[in-house]
Amino acid sequence: MAKKHDYYGKSSVLEEAFITLRTNIQFSEIDRKIKTIVITSADPSEGKSSVAFRLARSFAQNKNKVLLLDCDLRNPSIGKVAEVENNVGVTNILVARTEYQSAITRTESAPDLDIILTGPTPPNPAELLGTHAMQELLDHVKEDYDYIIIDTPPVGIISDAAILSTITDGVILVMAQNSTDKADIKRAINRIEHVGGKVLGAVLNKVDISSRRGSKNYYNYY
Repeated sequence: MAKKHDYYGKSSVLEEAFITLRTNIQFSEIDRKIKTIVITSADPSEGKSSVAFRLARSFAQNKNKVLLLDCDLRNPSIGKVAEVENNVGVTNILVARTEYQSAITRTESAPDLDIILTGPTPPNPAELLGTHAMQELLDHVKEDYDYIIIDTPPVGIISDAAILSTITDGVILVMAQNSTDKADIKRAINRIEHVGGKVLGAVLNKVDISSRRGSKNYYNYY
């Protein structure tokens, strides 16, 4: 029987995998501090939002102050994954200049994690994320948080993640085993690097662990 706090089941395997992912990110901070991390994928339905939530929660459980931003303004999923609702979000902050503190929400499964959802869907997501207001938001939250995890649309089909990669510390690509095409991954990496973004690594998601007894590699970080 799964533990009450287990959001997806297979708690020990998943939690250990995200501890490894979190630790690898922290070890990569030797040359420079990594605070703002974009989570994206090459294609839709790779589980990027679930990875963003679990990674943010893992950092928060390690006594870090963490903010999870849902910047997938076209198809937001963090609210569903975290089981929270809030009509005030990123678009209110960027357009109406709402104070970001008023948009923060929390979930019972991660009470130490601050979450800001998307808010109302804008007609121009890419343009909005590329504004000076977005840069100002990140500058403000970096003063108050140790890590900011940013969920974005798939970079292989939409430019939003590439835009945000230019004003953040790095990008993690989520890919699904036996699903994501290698050519799509290469295109995604090229789109990020073409604008000067930095790919920190990749997460292999949706691995079948039923045949890998004792394995802790449900998610792998490279």
